[in-house]
Amino acid sequence: MKKIFLWLWLVVFSTSIFANTLTLKSGWNLVGINGQLSLSQMQTQLGNDNLLVVQGDDKVYKKAYVDANQQALNDFTSLDVAKGYWLKLANAGTLTYTPISSTSNNFTMNLKAGWNLISAPTAMSLSEIKQQISSDNLLVIQGTKDTYQKYYVDMKKEFLNDFTGFSVGSGYWIKVKNDVALDFVFTVDKKALDNQSQESSSTIKIAGSEYTVKILSSTTPTQETSQGTLAIYGTINGISLNSIKLNDTYAIGTNFIIQIFNESGNKVAESERIRYSTNPINFGDIRFSTSSTSNNPSNIYLYGVNAFGDKLSFEEYKLASITDAEFNALTPQNQRIVANKLLSALFYGLPKEKLDEMINSSKFISTIKEKVNTPNSDVSKVEESIKKLSYDSWNKANSNRELILARLFYMDLGQAYINRLSSYILAQSILFSPATEVATADASDIATVYNSFVRYMDNGYSMQIMSYLYMMSDENWERFRSPEDNGREMLEIFLLDFDDSNVPKAAIALKDWRLDTTDRELIIGLNQNTVPQELFGTTVTNGFDFYREIVNNSNFTKAIATRLVNMYFSEFTSEQKNEIISSIVASNPTHFNDIILQIIFSKEFLYNSSRVKSIEETFYGISKRLSFYPSINYFYNMRRNMDSMNQSPLKYKLGRDKIIPTDTLSFANYYSFIRGDVLVNGKTNSIDEYDSGWQYAFMGKSVAGTDTLNGLLEHIFLSVVDRKPTTQEKEMLSDYIINKSRGYSNMDLDNNRYDTTIIVLEYLARLSEVYTYQKIK
Repeated sequence: MKKIFLWLWLVVFSTSIFANTLTLKSGWNLVGINGQLSLSQMQTQLGNDNLLVVQGDDKVYKKAYVDANQQALNDFTSLDVAKGYWLKLANAGTLTYTPISSTSNNFTMNLKAGWNLISAPTAMSLSEIKQQISSDNLLVIQGTKDTYQKYYVDMKKEFLNDFTGFSVGSGYWIKVKNDVALDFVFTVDKKALDNQSQESSSTIKIAGSEYTVKILSSTTPTQETSQGTLAIYGTINGISLNSIKLNDTYAIGTNFIIQIFNESGNKVAESERIRYSTNPINFGDIRFSTSSTSNNPSNIYLYGVNAFGDKLSFEEYKLASITDAEFNALTPQNQRIVANKLLSALFYGLPKEKLDEMINSSKFISTIKEKVNTPNSDVSKVEESIKKLSYDSWNKANSNRELILARLFYMDLGQAYINRLSSYILAQSILFSPATEVATADASDIATVYNSFVRYMDNGYSMQIMSYLYMMSDENWERFRSPEDNGREMLEIFLLDFDDSNVPKAAIALKDWRLDTTDRELIIGLNQNTVPQELFGTTVTNGFDFYREIVNNSNFTKAIATRLVNMYFSEFTSEQKNEIISSIVASNPTHFNDIILQIIFSKEFLYNSSRVKSIEETFYGISKRLSFYPSINYFYNMRRNMDSMNQSPLKYKLGRDKIIPTDTLSFANYYSFIRGDVLVNGKTNSIDEYDSGWQYAFMGKSVAGTDTLNGLLEHIFLSVVDRKPTTQEKEMLSDYIINKSRGYSNMDLDNNRYDTTIIVLEYLARLSEVYTYQKIK
């Protein structure tokens, strides 16, 4: 584990906050509330016999002292704002309280030099924390699962930091060099005013569209008008915004939020809270996808091709998408199967406790749908982090592939993540493979194809214009090098046109198009064809016409859908696949994500698919459930293993096979990697960046219900194969663990828990459920 754990305190506890209600489970809970509750109020709500222990950093209440007539040893009187506490309950219960945000708009927390155990009364991002404390004064923040250490920053190892901000209800250790105050503001909802007491705003043009920039503040200026001004400035999508002038009588410490609205008046982005400390105020750079603002007109054409188009909503999919109501109607086991299938297909996963919480919310599906349409806030951080990892220094093609694998692991689920995932899936397919196994292809083709697709998607380009631009690229012609070969492959790949009589006509249209094999560049000559050719119901004269009419053809969408359906439904019959393709085509998709997400969120896929998973679906799905830490060179090792299992990323001329290779050698290497490099690979050195493996958080004593061997067995099974162990499996594993191994019966000992987990995961590595999707019954 990369975190230096404070074992006495920092353990993961199953505690959830819902408004002014604190939900507690039996056993230990680490809590903090943004309110106050006296001991007597707690006893009234939880029951005198149910509340066993309250432990603060310096005060305690124990029911055992009361029972032993030693009440004088108890000095705890109340839960106070911004402090962390341990609560031990005999049975589950809830506490209700009045949050201080109902009576006040701010709260000041005084931190002393050294360690402080705190609970944030409201959420606050890491950048906001640094604004107030200063980067030099902030030494460590340690949460139950996430960490920030200045030492990692100083050693140029920022990628080891994964703390992003305080959450309400969670406890944190924070270490500062000097005493400092941390101010929490609950609402920033007042219109910011200029020095004439008018609302401050500005406009900016981005990608040809005009956006309005407005500012909210947490306070009002002390005077309605002022002689001077307070300037606030920054960049939006990399474009400088003229500084906006505010009333300069705003108090030091006022919080501001920058909001951006499109021409329809819809808010498309906003900044984090910016704390006023000096004039002028720099709000940094705000990024958002212009495609999400509906500012891209669907009738803009480039080279005669629709450049943008309108994205589909989940409700517009003709291949029926699963809903919350349908998901909630499933049995608990089927809910888990469907949830993990959905996340694995997104190359994602959640620890069991978090997954349980989301399923129990009755909004699992809508939460994930909302998440994939929400802009990412971690793009820059991830890009900086993955640059510092260790890749294949001898082969640029390999290192380019490894970089993409690392990005998909570290980025959180969101709009930008989906664009990077989809770009990877498309570049794996016959549609757009960089084909680095071909002699004329170059290592840079991987980055060029993939990065271009990411940029296209981030800017809302249609699948028609993306395909058209690819067809006219060096990378396409490095794959299919002659007019005849290129013309044939474009017809077959993008139109499913296997009529050989059309190939000569395509070759004539591509006359004087050739690949310079020395420089690996597409050369378009000046002696192009001038004789119109009859092709697919229209006429084309040159290569530009040929490619344009392919992407504008009525069969283009069907061909794209067919290629992707064959990947995701490889085990289905032709008749079944044709029905799925027809449904997708009927929804009139204009973006690749309209097809990919329509497949992944479909009931057809989530209920009925049972194919072998790709290595990415298995690795990303399981590793994130196990709180896995990849070593600094992990993705170099992963890529090498993918090559050996014939699932190489972005390599093959015709893309990865739509059927996952399961011949003896390929699957043996697949199994060997998942078993040895993921499942039976526990991280044992918390500070060694070359030590990979699942972390203590996965199987530690803090995990609810794992204080017995059977409880730990169930937790591991549910985390990996979506079910509890059968009676036979429980008996067999318990007998081995207790009697035939080293007597690992006491789950209070960390070594016993670790070794037990290794044994169980060794067994699970042999089950087909790890490597195949399951139908629901």
